[in-house]
Amino acid sequence: MAYFGFKDLSSLSTVDMTIYRYVTQNVDKVIYMRVRDIAQSSHVSNSSVMRFIHKIGFNSFPEFKAYLKNNHLSFQPQSNKMNFIDASNFPKDIETKIMLVANKIYQSDNITTLGMGNSGYLAEYAARTMAALGFNTTAITEPFYPLRAKLKNTSNNIIMCYSVSGETSELIELINEFVNDEDVTIVCITSNESSTIAKMSRYVLSYINETHYSSNHYNLTSQIPVMYLIENLDKTLENLMQQ
Repeated sequence: MAYFGFKDLSSLSTVDMTIYRYVTQNVDKVIYMRVRDIAQSSHVSNSSVMRFIHKIGFNSFPEFKAYLKNNHLSFQPQSNKMNFIDASNFPKDIETKIMLVANKIYQSDNITTLGMGNSGYLAEYAARTMAALGFNTTAITEPFYPLRAKLKNTSNNIIMCYSVSGETSELIELINEFVNDEDVTIVCITSNESSTIAKMSRYVLSYINETHYSSNHYNLTSQIPVMYLIENLDKTLENLMQQ
């Protein structure tokens, strides 16, 4: 990003860039410093600082400092704290539910993970990690997959649906045929435990997460809680296999 409205950074010398980096990284200090203070802190000469100031378009040092003071807020980095997850993102009995699902998976013959859009990537990730543990797992991420035909003449199946809203119409249509099928256990991973898919499922692994959309309406809701559930489930399965 170019500061001071100066965009031709390629025209700056190595010394100029040293001053540029120091100023842009220490605006809160520089607005109170003298020329020689900036020079000493950036390890250059006083004249180098003044040449830099003139080169980026200011007639004097006072003009340069006035600009910094007036635009100080624009130099402040936005607060994007790395807020990950904690116990508040899950129901109190989530560990018990994970154990129940893990035991069911452990005893199953076939596992199918379902998801569309961003949830499709998570379904694929979950299938891959469970396959790495030795489970017969398939990921399905397209709405017209012939799931009924695939599971024909099979038993002891688990279908795991990944859906933030729990209202993904394509998933609802895919699993609707299996709701009353004794050979299929449906598991839902969703942020809405009262959703349609959750109600269609035997087990629900839910989480609490704020829905977030971009200005052009793309869903940017964090999937970190889902990743936690996937990897916690994998770890539980791994522990079961070692018993």
